[in-house]
Amino acid sequence: MLSNGLKHANRYRKIVTVLARHGFGYVLKEVGLFHVLSLPKRLATNPSDPNYRLIGERIRNALEELGPTFIKLGQMISTREDLFPNYIVDELVELQDNVPPFKFSELKNIVEEELNMPLHKAYQSFDETPIAAASIGQVHRATLFDGSVVAVKVARPNIKETIEKDLDILHDLAKLFTQRFRWAEYYRLEEIADEFAEAIRNEADYTIEVRNTEKMRANMADFSLISIPSIYEKYSTRKMITMEYIDGVSLHDWHPEDEEQGNRFARELADAFLHQVLIDGLFHSDPHPGNFSFTKDEHICMFDFGQVGRLNKTMRNQFISYVIAMTRRDIREVTDTIYAMADVPDTVDHEEFGEEVEFLLDKYYEQSFEDIKIGEAIRDIFAASHRYNIRIHKEYTLLAKAVITIESILMRLDPNLSIVEIAEPYGRQLARERLNPKSWTKELYRDAKKQSKTILALPDSVKRAVDRIGDDDLSLEVRMPKINLFFRKLDRISNRISFSITLLAFSIIMVGLIIGSSFGDQNSFLVQLPVIEISFVVSFFMFLLILYSILKSGRF
Repeated sequence: MLSNGLKHANRYRKIVTVLARHGFGYVLKEVGLFHVLSLPKRLATNPSDPNYRLIGERIRNALEELGPTFIKLGQMISTREDLFPNYIVDELVELQDNVPPFKFSELKNIVEEELNMPLHKAYQSFDETPIAAASIGQVHRATLFDGSVVAVKVARPNIKETIEKDLDILHDLAKLFTQRFRWAEYYRLEEIADEFAEAIRNEADYTIEVRNTEKMRANMADFSLISIPSIYEKYSTRKMITMEYIDGVSLHDWHPEDEEQGNRFARELADAFLHQVLIDGLFHSDPHPGNFSFTKDEHICMFDFGQVGRLNKTMRNQFISYVIAMTRRDIREVTDTIYAMADVPDTVDHEEFGEEVEFLLDKYYEQSFEDIKIGEAIRDIFAASHRYNIRIHKEYTLLAKAVITIESILMRLDPNLSIVEIAEPYGRQLARERLNPKSWTKELYRDAKKQSKTILALPDSVKRAVDRIGDDDLSLEVRMPKINLFFRKLDRISNRISFSITLLAFSIIMVGLIIGSSFGDQNSFLVQLPVIEISFVVSFFMFLLILYSILKSGRF
């Protein structure tokens, strides 16, 4: 039942107890966890108040109590507005890393072990009180021997082991819930658990953040109002980062001196973000105000690149095509680009989905161009896609959340700024690149190279198939999932045609008999017989017989 139950029994009990205390015991009892973990039945009480808004609050409180891994899980879920309802997402956005700092003596041991030298030989000074503490690590101010003031981020003791233990349990719970509850399958809990595991492992490995920061710093070099801290790689490892100390105020607390300053920095920030997305294909996936600061030399500093979004060239082209189609209200192009950005099941009703997209776009089309929040429009259409079981690739859902977050910052700095308007030059640039013969040549070369490998491998593949035929070891199974549906539709069409022809023939016979009787010899033998009545009865009986056989088949 639980692959990691015995290995992590104490942690399992802790998690189940906390969830039960916050009103979710009845769910855990339903899947048998109370029996397996020998927990008291009183914890399985269904909460008396089923108010959905309270559910979101209880989830947030439970995750905060369960610690770093679960706080990060909640923060990731808050980015999936395409999957989860607003009453959950809105609460999880408020999740805070309200964790106490760990002891300086523990931090000192980690730093000395990582750098393989005493702390006082690596840093001229090192403040014992942290300037920030979060779920995975905490930050201290220090000074190098060359006088450089730095910020040192150090991972919590045994954080990797803690995360791996919780990930094992989360994987078990997601699998268990998916097997038992339809809502768990609808919300794709197993997929969320796997996606989260990859993200938090990357975030806990500071070498990945170092690479991302250095790459982002190079990409943003041409933006005069944007800065990114430099990294001191000599003093950075998997468990710690030493970076340039930035003296500034969080964008949470910064207010422009005047309208001109706000407009200038809003445009620069929007321009930088769009450059990351559409040109570099590497963007800050969590651009909330806490990850930006306004410096004393009047720059906006970006930091915390533990998690970034990545888009290849094809993805960038698809996304800009999608945005352009939305602004033009091109329903067909919007749905086509959604299909290109997603896994689409065969069961989708394309006509019905197109009508829903049209309904959503009408809501935004009535607004003025400047008032359209493109992030919210993207989110709403992605949410509609989910209702049709269209699975948008995670890169795009991450981007949608980033767009919504950055738009909220831009609105505060410059309420009249339109991110769509700033994106237009990037769209034209991507269009020119697509029309450039050089790009065609490269793509044709790649395709030709790929096909040549297939062609060269063909003789060997044919030989193996022939050998298997000779050994009577080849079986062929043909599956056509929709063939029965096709034949049922064909039967319906045939029956409707048969019905129409029969009805037409019946009508013609009746008309002919009536006309014939009108013009015939009234003294003839045929006229004296009840021919019309007999013919009508026979024809009507045949008509009923055909109609009965069609209706009985259920294919009309």
